[in-house]
Amino acid sequence: MRISRRTFLKSSGASAAALAAGSVTWLGAHPAKAAPNSPELHVLNRATWGITPADIAEIQARGIEGWLDWQLDFENIADPEVGKYLQRKPILNSDARGIARAIDRDYGSVHEALLWGRVHRAAFSTRQLYERAVEFWTDHFNIPSPDLLMEKILDDRDVIRKHALGNFRDLLLASAMSPAMLIYLDNIFSSAENPNENYARELMELHTLGVDGGYTEQDVKNVARALTGWGIRDGWPGRFYFDLNVHDYGEKSVLGRTFPADRGIEEGLELLDFLALHPSTARHLATKLLKFFVTDEPPQSFIESTAQAYLVAEGDIGATIRHIFTSAEFYQFTGAKYRRPLDIMVASIRVLSPALDVSDPEWILWELNPLGQMPFHWYPPDGYPLAAAPWLNSGALLARWNFAFNMARSDEGWYEGVSFNRDLFIPDALTVGEWVDGAAAQILGAPLAGADRDAVIAFVGDDNGPDFEIWDEWREWKTSSLIGLLLSSPYFQWI
Repeated sequence: MRISRRTFLKSSGASAAALAAGSVTWLGAHPAKAAPNSPELHVLNRATWGITPADIAEIQARGIEGWLDWQLDFENIADPEVGKYLQRKPILNSDARGIARAIDRDYGSVHEALLWGRVHRAAFSTRQLYERAVEFWTDHFNIPSPDLLMEKILDDRDVIRKHALGNFRDLLLASAMSPAMLIYLDNIFSSAENPNENYARELMELHTLGVDGGYTEQDVKNVARALTGWGIRDGWPGRFYFDLNVHDYGEKSVLGRTFPADRGIEEGLELLDFLALHPSTARHLATKLLKFFVTDEPPQSFIESTAQAYLVAEGDIGATIRHIFTSAEFYQFTGAKYRRPLDIMVASIRVLSPALDVSDPEWILWELNPLGQMPFHWYPPDGYPLAAAPWLNSGALLARWNFAFNMARSDEGWYEGVSFNRDLFIPDALTVGEWVDGAAAQILGAPLAGADRDAVIAFVGDDNGPDFEIWDEWREWKTSSLIGLLLSSPYFQWI
């Protein structure tokens, strides 16, 4: 088999990445920086896709609560880079027939517009907390895109993005009426004669009450009966349709609540309202939100206070998230979240910008395959894992190292369509110690300290000590190694 230059370089890069990343022994997953993360940095680490100098300036100017209120009022934040992307990719704002025609002409370009749109919006949007909420609900109401591309584009735009920081009742209803969800979980095949329980089961287990939410098998059957007739219709692409002729008009009981006989679609609407504000739903959503924004194992007291905030706000998502970020318990969990692969890619893009330019996303986008988290490609209905354990293995770690060092070498043609100007990134310095401190502050938000700082200086400075004087050619030679090392470090992986 003939090996291309790109394949050879990447194979060499893999070895080099492993060698370089393995040349520094970090003290542990959460070693200390020169100063612990401030409350402001802790909020930014969890509420954004990666800290930039602009983020730090905004939160210092507004204060934490002012910054949260500003981000939660996301529709009043100008978002020029996302606007430019949508102008270049009008298919994402097209109607169902327009999307379907475009898919028939060129499936690949439409698919890439959706996938890179996810990464691009996360990386460059000024509405960072909104984009984090979009990611959370994308997993919560997971629908894989490959076989449902037209419907998924509509679902992403009209369900997830429309309601990501709105009211959960509206989001749940929009999801229940989404053609993508109705097809994916088979409700289009559900009738009074043959009720299909697939959507009803996931509605209760994943979307609302949770697996321990107190429902029974009979409740699942009755929810399925209540939602018979909810589907789509030939000739109405991308639109919900309620079929009166296949609905079950009998009386039902769900979680002890009676739904009288002889009612049509209003029965399902009442059911969804009931489920949305059920106390079990509040606890289920609170637990998942805390796992996403705070820690893999949130304390019960934090779950209960967040569930109560959700119920008091009658399902207002923004108010619930605000409670999380303003609770004293939130600040006990610095460095406790392991970034998922998509987070790593987006955070890397954010910290390397504006020195980084992506004119063609194909190669960098497909790096998410070995990393393990291509957007909209998780096939079970439960969404990509929120906790660290599934992402912590030797293969996944090596993929992260490779990505970190390849990104740092973007100016050497590592990715076609990606360029990186090192000189715009790390500030000038006279000594290797100053240079490492400046790079750490740029990438990690704060300088390293102690043995870890000494180890990095020894590696990039060839054991010449922190006061070793450096020059332009030396920096040119060493910059990619330093950037790759910091991006692959536990400091960047754990936030």
